[in-house]
Amino acid sequence: RQFDAALRRDPRSVEAMLGLGRAMVRAADGRVTPEALAQFQQAAALSNEPAPWIYQAMAAMQGNRTADAQRFWGEAYARMAPDDPRREMARRMSLGETVQ
Repeated sequence: RQFDAALRRDPRSVEAMLGLGRAMVRAADGRVTPEALAQFQQAAALSNEPAPWIYQAMAAMQGNRTADAQRFWGEAYARMAPDDPRREMARRMSLGETVQ
């Protein structure tokens, strides 16, 4: 409810979009629902953060859309700071490598 309220106050709040999308994913036991995906897509269009791209990659992986997943991982990687601990994983996923 707090994220919905935040989005009513500021419909372009990337933080609220990400928070709402993440809450939806948690409520769906890790599945990126279409509603959550819509939040991540909107956030990706408004910011240069890697998180929306990671969630789009997860959705593509869950839908067995490998090429899309690799492209989204590549987008996430391109937006990550050099010291981001997720950077190597994103690089490897964008190349289609298995990450353990």
